[in-house]
Amino acid sequence: MPSNHHQQYWLGLHLIPNFGVATLSRLLTHFDSAEALWREPDSSLMRLDLPTVLLDHFCAARRKIDVRREMDRVARASASLITLEDEDYPRLLRSLPDRPILLYVRGSLGLGDESSLAVVGTRKASRYGKDVAFQLSGQLARQGVAIVSGLAHGVDAAAHHGALDAGGKTIAVMATGIDRVYPRENTDLAAQIAASGAVITEMPLKSAPLGKNFPQRNRIISGLSLGVLVAEAPIKSGALNTVSHAIDQGRDVFAVPHNIYSRSGGGGNILIQEGAKLVASAEDILEELQVSFINVETRSRAQEIQPANETEDAIMQQLSADPVHVDFIVRQTELPTATVTSTLTMLELKGLAESAGPMQYCRAR
Repeated sequence: MPSNHHQQYWLGLHLIPNFGVATLSRLLTHFDSAEALWREPDSSLMRLDLPTVLLDHFCAARRKIDVRREMDRVARASASLITLEDEDYPRLLRSLPDRPILLYVRGSLGLGDESSLAVVGTRKASRYGKDVAFQLSGQLARQGVAIVSGLAHGVDAAAHHGALDAGGKTIAVMATGIDRVYPRENTDLAAQIAASGAVITEMPLKSAPLGKNFPQRNRIISGLSLGVLVAEAPIKSGALNTVSHAIDQGRDVFAVPHNIYSRSGGGGNILIQEGAKLVASAEDILEELQVSFINVETRSRAQEIQPANETEDAIMQQLSADPVHVDFIVRQTELPTATVTSTLTMLELKGLAESAGPMQYCRAR
């Protein structure tokens, strides 16, 4: 990997406004390296057979950028850089025509020939959507698949947590500067991700969570991945923007079927109608991506611990992924309310049940 001396010139090029990889490619055809381009005098640049407006813009912007100071700012943010010149620039991402010039990284990206899958969905996810994202991400992570998502509330956070809980790798792609986690409530999650995977962005330091940045970020989420899984998304959702990028990039698209009476997952059902691979288990994805299965133990703690008596078993029979009220359990089991509530508390302690709101319970995911 090139030293920071080389990276600083890529950083300078990256910080020039409205300067993407297509424009950079036009300039680099005349030079051996980013450093040579950056150091070329204005007078020599202006003699190139390129539009004068482009050259004027480049020269004016370059004079305002102190590349050494910018590298110091990156270091103070506890981040590193991966540029197009670096060998560890992600292989799948490098193939895109609109690939980022560089990425800011916290952690270790390490996505060479590694299998990776994007898991995306709504921020306002239902319990079902969160469970799907958590469980499938965990199962895939145990099989060596890196989970890529966007660090948002809802499906994104559940996917990251699922991979982390399984001891696997997950990559968070942000639409803000590497020094500005959004949403702030996920700051601790971002730190956990960086400890075993990576948090990345192409946005300069201090970049705010502007709406226009998210669709731009989404092309990286899909671009890093062999495919995109929609765990839960309404018909109008930012997750479907990621799917659009995935289709343009030639990536596989997967979707989990959803209750037809629920608005939160209608987008996934439409994707299935349009040809997305219906996913009912992690195996559906692994087979499609031709990822080899790893023989590992995937039973959850809730599967290992069994109800201790008939009362616990009767109550467990009434629990599913969808929350139910205590009164419903009382009616169905014909057990005293006090017995039901005390048994539910014991089932919570065992990790078999979870509270999902006032007097609401469901099976532990």
